[in-house]
Amino acid sequence: MTSGTLAAAAAQPTPAPTPRVSPATASDAPFTKTVKYLLSQMTPGEEVTVIEHGIDPDKHGQAGYLAGVPRLGIPAIRHADALGINVYADGTAFPTRLGLASSFDRNAYNVLGEEVGKQGRALGVDLVYGPQVDMARYPSWSRNLTTNGEDAYVSSQFSAAEINGIQSTGLMSQVKHVSFYNGQDRDTPSLIGSQAAHEIYLAPAQSAIQQGGVSSVMCSYAIFQIVGEQSASQYACSNSNLLTNIVKNQFQLKGFITSDYTASKATSDVLAGMDNEFASSNLSASTLVPLIDLTSSSFSAPYAAATANAVARMLYEYERFGLLDNSKIPAASESGVPQHGDVTSTYNGTSVDKQSGDNVALALAEESGVLLKNDRDALPLSTNKTVAVVGPTSTLLPASPGGERARGFGDQVQYSPLMAITAQVGSANVTSAPGVDWIGETVPTANLRVSKDINALPGLTRTSTDGSTTVDSTIDGQQTTLAKGGQYTWTGYLNVTTADTYGLLLQRPYGIDTGNKSAYNGGIQQEASRNAPPEPLSLSVDDAAQTIVNPGGNILQNAFPGGVRASNGQYLGKQNLGVSLELSVGPHKISFTYKPTMTTATAPTVRFAWAPLAQNTAEAVAAAKANDETVIFVDDSTPGITQGAGPNSSTSAALRILNATQVDLINTVSAAAHAAGHKAVVVLNSGTAVAMLPWVNNVDSVLEMWYPGERGGEATSNLLYGLVNPSGKLPMTFPKNDEATPFSGNLERTTGTQTGTETTPSIKWTDGVDVGYRWYTDPSANVNGYKPLYPFGFGLSYTTFRYSGLHVKNAKDGGLDIRFTVKNTGKKDGADSPQVYIGASPDLAVPTYDANGIVTGGFQQSAQKLVQFDHIQLAAGQSETQTLHVDRQQVSAWDTVGQKWVIGSGDRTISLGASSEELVLSVTRKVR
Repeated sequence: MTSGTLAAAAAQPTPAPTPRVSPATASDAPFTKTVKYLLSQMTPGEEVTVIEHGIDPDKHGQAGYLAGVPRLGIPAIRHADALGINVYADGTAFPTRLGLASSFDRNAYNVLGEEVGKQGRALGVDLVYGPQVDMARYPSWSRNLTTNGEDAYVSSQFSAAEINGIQSTGLMSQVKHVSFYNGQDRDTPSLIGSQAAHEIYLAPAQSAIQQGGVSSVMCSYAIFQIVGEQSASQYACSNSNLLTNIVKNQFQLKGFITSDYTASKATSDVLAGMDNEFASSNLSASTLVPLIDLTSSSFSAPYAAATANAVARMLYEYERFGLLDNSKIPAASESGVPQHGDVTSTYNGTSVDKQSGDNVALALAEESGVLLKNDRDALPLSTNKTVAVVGPTSTLLPASPGGERARGFGDQVQYSPLMAITAQVGSANVTSAPGVDWIGETVPTANLRVSKDINALPGLTRTSTDGSTTVDSTIDGQQTTLAKGGQYTWTGYLNVTTADTYGLLLQRPYGIDTGNKSAYNGGIQQEASRNAPPEPLSLSVDDAAQTIVNPGGNILQNAFPGGVRASNGQYLGKQNLGVSLELSVGPHKISFTYKPTMTTATAPTVRFAWAPLAQNTAEAVAAAKANDETVIFVDDSTPGITQGAGPNSSTSAALRILNATQVDLINTVSAAAHAAGHKAVVVLNSGTAVAMLPWVNNVDSVLEMWYPGERGGEATSNLLYGLVNPSGKLPMTFPKNDEATPFSGNLERTTGTQTGTETTPSIKWTDGVDVGYRWYTDPSANVNGYKPLYPFGFGLSYTTFRYSGLHVKNAKDGGLDIRFTVKNTGKKDGADSPQVYIGASPDLAVPTYDANGIVTGGFQQSAQKLVQFDHIQLAAGQSETQTLHVDRQQVSAWDTVGQKWVIGSGDRTISLGASSEELVLSVTRKVR
């Protein structure tokens, strides 16, 4: 992994650092001598304190808090979300995980994890909720952005690498979710075959535990039944087969299992194997203490034993990570692991190594970019040509949307692709014409009147808290006389001279200043996303109250320019809210109100702006005609909804589509560029696969940048101009349309069906192991022969690669050793990710199915599945021979009846390719 400028300058790739690894697990875990001592000293109430959520006396803005038992040296513990560190203080915003999965680079994940771990420690956090090990089963799921895509092996490898990086720093990692939380309606029972459960959906959690040494896992919201192992559906946190039999016994987790927030359903969840609860009260002192107190008439030995086991698992991980305070523990019971905990500490530091985070974020964003299309070699762009920069995300970077990720440092998040391109080629060669504009222009004085009278004073009448009035000629966000706690209403008329669809925008300072400078982050906080107080801004047009929302749902407040820094120096940005209205020529009555709270983070201001769509689009068209090259930036946002924080469940697997105004912008501007003899490039920011037909046929190139983190503007420019050669490969299939997916015509897989003796519907996962590309490449599953628009593993480069010399031999562990050579046959340095796939075994019994179409015996086999990959950087003309090991489990299948792994013996086809649809070399080898 190298940063852009280094990659451009270096003839050879920078050597990968030694991989970081998690702390070792003790052979007697979780019941070490230290844990046994602590358990022997604890009261029932103290046991509950360890496992039940608490109230943080100095809120860090983190997700969860556990109070600890200071008298025994057990510290308070803070849990934080999720990719980067999401607390009140700033931490680096990295590319979202689906984007980083495009790197096909294990080392990149290890580096990411290490940086997250260092920042978590610096920001006063003890555990981070990540990585996410759910599978991108539905192409449209809102939370695909935080998965590693659709392949279980890829997710397993990346999750383990990230965990090792995180935990090497002393920060605990907790994977989520275990399990079967993949976009379906989480409250409709899902029926999953045992084979698919173990080979696909549980595999990343298994790797997290066995290869990553993860401290803990989080049980999900989903209700499900593993057919062949359970007789009925249960919610994840109540599911003893999952939590105890599989996670703790089969996978040998020595750490603990935490409920997702409100996912615990009953006190008996602790009997099922859940150890730690958040946002519900099933393990509260009033409920649990009577069951575990020997002196209580309600005492229950099973509950006492289960609670002690839960406490032991949590205490062991604290010991393993050195969090205990030895000053409270007798020397004879002290751990052999050095402990650095201090139960008297009031540390509330917020200082991270910003430069280190920036460097990592840039390098990761550059590895994330996937070149999907490059007709006529439209990319890389030329620094000697003029360029039109178009589209809403050219000026506002969707760095890391959603509520469970670090927001990034405002000065970096504000560094937009437009700024980076301008720095690359000079302002004289750049024309900015967003077309779809989410910032807008301050409404000119000439278009404002205090009354409908044509001779009325220009401006709007401001009525203040005390009833006094004044006329503001413009509402430009530069006010100096607005007071916190006040109420201000502007009234008058908006004089429209050209009919158009107008975005009417109101912008105000974002954030909270509690006034307590001794508190964490100096008392500066982000505004609540849930159970928040009423929005301080409101708008009425022509006497009709408007619902105002963020027009670019993926744009965070600190990406918005023009704000000022809070008292602690942090840039929180602006809340940008608006509505899109068709306005005719003439005066339109306007009224908007701003009620800045007493805790507004900076001086109250408000800006009233507009963005006429047709006029702005015409300017974008003119720019495309006048400039040599055109780049159109678009994203998959929906006004008012940020991806990753939208619906966590779905009843549809329909593809996500771009907003209609952005599609129109692509088509109109690209047509203008082509009419002038110029090329048109699209940069796409998305959190999952999107529908791209037919607009993709109208452009020359498409660069998928996902949500690229705080250095995404610079990374995008570096890729566009060839300072960095794109090397990303799709970690999930991009289907052509809704019909060409595994879910079309299969309602049982999406909304669910009610069959046989069922009294309520259930979702039947009849696709089994044929998830994503496995379905497309399996003729027995994909009976219509649908081809994806862009397949799994696909990605173009500015150079070319050739594979040769594929050789396979049997390995001592029952797996395979694969040797092959990759050569960079082009004229540019670049990186490639060769992929190894294996075909079906002739010796495994054919599957048998129940009445619902779920495999209950034999073995379902995909026509091909990924079993290895690598990320190789090669100078122009350079070749390298690689040997990759395929372990025994990857050539085995899960036996539903025997509940064990069975090797898939016999002659099997091993293929090497550049994607799931481009296998260029194949050999046959007998697996035994």
